[in-house]
Amino acid sequence: MTEIVTMKLGPRRELGWVEDLPEGGTRHLVGWDPKMEGDFEEIWRSGNSWWRLEPGRAVRCNLGIILTPDNVVACVAKINGIIKRDDMRMGFIGKPIHGEYDNWIGKTLERNDSKNP
Repeated sequence: MTEIVTMKLGPRRELGWVEDLPEGGTRHLVGWDPKMEGDFEEIWRSGNSWWRLEPGRAVRCNLGIILTPDNVVACVAKINGIIKRDDMRMGFIGKPIHGEYDNWIGKTLERNDSKNP
C-alpha cells in the first residue's frame, strides 16, 4: 500500500537566510508563487523540506503531494528517502513524477489544517 504525505505551501516569502536542501543546493525563498505553476522541479524544491512529522511515518511515505495555499495539487513526486535535521524536521528526497499522476494536477483536495496530514 502506498502512503502519501501532503505538503501545503504558504504564500511565497523570503526566509531571511540561506537554507540547505535535502538533495543538495540551497534556497532563500519558500512557499507558493503562481508563476511556478507547471515547473514541477521548482515546486518540489519549494515544498520537499523542512517538515515536522513523526520519522517512522516519513519513512513509510512513497508519494509526496505539494499543494498550493488553496489546497490545489501542484506537484506529485516519488519519495526515495528522507533526511533528518538536528531539530528533527524532515526533508524528502525524490523526484516529480510525470505521466502517471498528471490527472491529479489542478485537483483540489479536502484536508485538515495540519501542514502534513
